[in-house]
Amino acid sequence: MRWIHLVLALALSTVWLSCSSTRWVHPTKKEDQLTADWNACERDWLNLMAKNPGAAGMLDNQTAQRLRLTKCLQQKGWRQIEEE
Repeated sequence: MRWIHLVLALALSTVWLSCSSTRWVHPTKKEDQLTADWNACERDWLNLMAKNPGAAGMLDNQTAQRLRLTKCLQQKGWRQIEEE
């Protein structure tokens, strides 16, 4: 019985999370400047991987890249907000 509750809770949370979406906002920059900042952060990631390819094997490459890009954008003043 406990497994059924766990599976139902997992299924409901997955559905609930898939309904929400996020977007990046900045207090002074416009949304079109997000692309330039995103590309700069991505270029930094690619340069890091080119300099130290062994680091890519330490984490799942997609996860590490997503975390690094998020941190980079936050350092540039961007933040993610949820939309309903």
